[in-house]
Amino acid sequence: MMAVQQKTTRRATIKKKKRRSLKAGVWYVLMLTALSLLAWGYHSLDSYLQTATGQFELESIKVSGNDILSRADVLKLLGLPARGQKLLAINPADVRKKLLKSPFVKSASAVHSLPSTLRIHVVERKPLAFLYGRGLNLVDREGFIMPVPALSRVWNLPVIRNVPGRLGIQGAVSTAPGVHRAVAMIDWINRLDAPLPQLISELDFSPGTYLNLYLRDGRTVLRVSEKGYKKQLYKAAGFFKDYVDFKKQQRPAYIDLRFDNQIVVGERTKS
Repeated sequence: MMAVQQKTTRRATIKKKKRRSLKAGVWYVLMLTALSLLAWGYHSLDSYLQTATGQFELESIKVSGNDILSRADVLKLLGLPARGQKLLAINPADVRKKLLKSPFVKSASAVHSLPSTLRIHVVERKPLAFLYGRGLNLVDREGFIMPVPALSRVWNLPVIRNVPGRLGIQGAVSTAPGVHRAVAMIDWINRLDAPLPQLISELDFSPGTYLNLYLRDGRTVLRVSEKGYKKQLYKAAGFFKDYVDFKKQQRPAYIDLRFDNQIVVGERTKS
């Protein structure tokens, strides 16, 4: 009886081993097939992309984000024809590098839009003021100096002048500390209540005991100290908002904001 049981057990063990071997063989074949299919798919995709590089032609360039630069300016920077070039042969990194050569471009990106479009997006620098020194320039809030573009538009921006020291070069951040103080002051003015930000036309940084800020009427000057200008201009914003009506009264010669708890108004002398 014991011999019969041992034979039965051995047969069952052998069958289990055979089933395991069969399963392992099946899994091996499946894995080999899957890897072969992946390799074939990769090869096919690579071949397709290689072929597509030569087939997709550039038919359209879409430019967005530009305001100062025209579409023609962007194409000129890239040196690309509007159509006819192989789309995938255009390297987006090269496009970005060329666009960043413009002093007006802060950042840029380019992507292929199959089958025939190159999409370009630019982020331009936003001029904060005119900067006068060895000619007229533009400057942004980072102190980056830009040329005045040759286009017909009205720039409703204040002018910074008489900043001590060398201002630096176009297409770079100014090396003059006075320029950075000036743009910080304008940035602060632009945060204040109307109508003060719209009234300031010029900031004069000539050496002296105070700074002169000229209003757009060309007749009235605000006097502020360079160190305490934030508090003083905040006081001026409330003064112009609540008390001053230039339509009903004569423009004063100056408004001195340097004194605590008071505003000194200098009347214009009658000739």
